[in-house]
Amino acid sequence: MGTEREELAGAAGGLAVAAASRPELAGRASRLEDRLRAGRFYIAVLGEFKRGKSTLVNALLGTEVLPTGALPLTSVATEVSYGTAGATIVYLDGRSEEVPLNELANYVTEAKNPGNERQVARAEVRVAAELLHPGAVLVDTPGTGSVLGHEEAAARALLEADGAVVVFSADAPLSKQERELVNTLSARQGPTFFVVNRIDHLGRGELAEVTAFIETALEDELGRKERLWCLSARGALAARLTGEEPGESEAGEFSAFYGALSNFVELDLVHARLETARAELARLAGELESYVTLESAAAAMDEAGLAEAVARLRAAADDQRQGFEDDRTLLHRDVEHLASTIGDTLARFAESAPRECDARLVEVAHTAKLGQLEDALRQAVETSVRESFEGLRQGEAARAEEAWRELANRARQRTEERANAVRATASGIFQIDLPRVQIPEVAEETERYFYIFVHVGSTTEGAERMARRLLPGRLQRRRMLEHARSELAVEFDKHAGRARWDLTQRLDAVFRRFEVAMADELGRTVEMTLEAARRGEELRRAAEPERRARAEADEAARRAASEALALASQSAAPGATRAEAAR
Repeated sequence: MGTEREELAGAAGGLAVAAASRPELAGRASRLEDRLRAGRFYIAVLGEFKRGKSTLVNALLGTEVLPTGALPLTSVATEVSYGTAGATIVYLDGRSEEVPLNELANYVTEAKNPGNERQVARAEVRVAAELLHPGAVLVDTPGTGSVLGHEEAAARALLEADGAVVVFSADAPLSKQERELVNTLSARQGPTFFVVNRIDHLGRGELAEVTAFIETALEDELGRKERLWCLSARGALAARLTGEEPGESEAGEFSAFYGALSNFVELDLVHARLETARAELARLAGELESYVTLESAAAAMDEAGLAEAVARLRAAADDQRQGFEDDRTLLHRDVEHLASTIGDTLARFAESAPRECDARLVEVAHTAKLGQLEDALRQAVETSVRESFEGLRQGEAARAEEAWRELANRARQRTEERANAVRATASGIFQIDLPRVQIPEVAEETERYFYIFVHVGSTTEGAERMARRLLPGRLQRRRMLEHARSELAVEFDKHAGRARWDLTQRLDAVFRRFEVAMADELGRTVEMTLEAARRGEELRRAAEPERRARAEADEAARRAASEALALASQSAAPGATRAEAAR
């Protein structure tokens, strides 16, 4: 008996064959089959050279598979998947060859393959590691920003992967290239794990400073807090090679990180995607069954009755299409009102917030050393904006999301009702029972927001600063405090504007995507219904041999749809884990 994924893929393939004369439906079933048969989920491991990426991959696998060392080693991306131990080298010209694992370094390292003179596209490694069993593929990438120059490949791997692990080093400052890599994450939809490796190189106090610095840098780049996993890949690998569970003393948070990554693979990737596949399979099967039923009913009517039925069906479809356009206009008005409400809230906040932060500026103005006061006030302005603004921004984002979901859910329900109204009309006209369709929710865009503090002084700022320094100390403090208050108001206004733009842009983006999806859903139902009636009319006029052949094909389609529906409704076997069900 095949795995659940293979069974679902087979059922989707059966639907594609059964629906061969119905191209749109067959194409959707075929694409579902392809996705299920691939069954591979890519997790890119990224970071600069000498961050210990290959050692971390080895630790996750529990065996020394990838070459490691003190120099920048990886020059070619290496994909590690589950299987009997071995490696396949794929060349840029499409050739491939099998090589022993102990010769892998000859193809993927800079020392043995300088400048990729062997013209290797990638290495595909197989190893029987538990983490990979559900279908995960770890991709060890060349160091970004390193002397090997593979930044573009790394960025592409990050954006295309189902998940990502970004590796920093506790004993190296966050580089410009690493910040750029993190910035690239803003375009990603998939989850990302952030790892701080080599914690065994630092004392506890030093590590706390490093992690605080990296957390702040990530928040600056991503506009949200991220969990850092602090560990020693070298210590974890040493423990796992002896069959031991890595402890905190030698490996830090490795075991917790491994557990989180395993759960991500098993639940978020495998289980969640199988659930989605089952729902899509059931939907395709239901559509095929309805298609055949309606087609057969149309073929059984006389010519005059069928012509009248099709005319009535088209009129009903036109009415629902016009109603949908009205719904879309109303939804657009509601979205614009929501965006305006957000903008008004942020504008009011930008006006009132500086007064609430004034006490902090006053305290700094009175306590900081005069020579450091200007920088201290600048920092106080930045901190005030960051701390005060973030709570409101997140709150407004949450309220906007909740309001949007209410609007979208109502619109989705209206579209669903319109689609089912067309089907109900068809059911009444052709005296058949067409089940209701359900329109799934549309995935939302992930939140993005960036703080940017750019100080742009006036053309007379240098002269103003010089003039302030000539004043008595008390007056200098007063002038600098006034200047800081002015900067604070500007920063709040600027960030309120950016937040308003960001939230409204995201709201507009999801609205556009949603309205297209809803139009497609209604259009698909209408076109399927009309197409089935048209094919029924063709069948009624066909010669007897063709009618018999079509009847046999329709019966095969019904069987395929019934089998797919039965399979889609099944859950994992009792007592089996989700990972076992996925396998």
